[in-house]
Amino acid sequence: MTQPLWYLRHEGKVYGPFPRPQIETALDEGDITLDWEISLDEADWIGIGESGQFSASPAAPVAAQADSTAPAWREERLRARQRWLDQGGRTDVVEPHDSALDAEARQAVAEDHARTEALLRQRQNRRTSPLAAMLGVLLLLLIGLAVWWGQSDEPILASMGASADCAGDLTDRVNWSGCDKRGMQEPGARARNAKLENTRLDDARLAGADLAYALLKGASLRNAQLRGASLLGADLTGADLRYANLAGARLGGTRIDGTRFGKAIWSDGRTCQEGAPGACR
Repeated sequence: MTQPLWYLRHEGKVYGPFPRPQIETALDEGDITLDWEISLDEADWIGIGESGQFSASPAAPVAAQADSTAPAWREERLRARQRWLDQGGRTDVVEPHDSALDAEARQAVAEDHARTEALLRQRQNRRTSPLAAMLGVLLLLLIGLAVWWGQSDEPILASMGASADCAGDLTDRVNWSGCDKRGMQEPGARARNAKLENTRLDDARLAGADLAYALLKGASLRNAQLRGASLLGADLTGADLRYANLAGARLGGTRIDGTRFGKAIWSDGRTCQEGAPGACR
């Protein structure tokens, strides 16, 4: 059974609370004396010797001091003694006690508890509901279905280039994604970083053109004239360059994963054979 804790008071300072064994040890070692006062609630105080609660104190109350004969003092001691007859106590360190600090500690614990509950509620509110997750998956499926429905055997899908400027000139950073520019005549044009993804450039005449870092993924360049063109850092992933002329073209850093070069003239003048995409053999 847990015993109550005792507060100590001496020369106006309050210490504790402490368990009964620690108070008895302090008495035995002379750290405190019988004239120190004890209390269970910091309201009613009585001398240790008068309490008769500790093995180091006399069994009967010691004589009261001359100035302690007032009725109020007697009443306080009697109330305290009656309460101590029914209870006992516990703690570990003897140090000055400040009830205001106890109140602040309890307030801090309450505030931390309130913040923790608020964070838990906020996290629960942020969790995606099963219905929202299902709607998200359904939306993705509908988008995928729309893209699949719009596909055809042609490598170019003009509708995908809705924001492309197909009527614009071939210049740096131009966006011709999905445009049909078959047979165009732009030798020596400068179109660095141009967006030519899925663009139809079959039979285009682009000899000496600067297409460095251009995006040509999925573009169709069948039989295109690219002699001496610069394709440095360009992305030709999945493009169709069959029968294209790349003699003297600069291809440093060019991405050609999945690119078809069957019967194309390579930069070194040799003719590529039909075979696995991604290389000229």
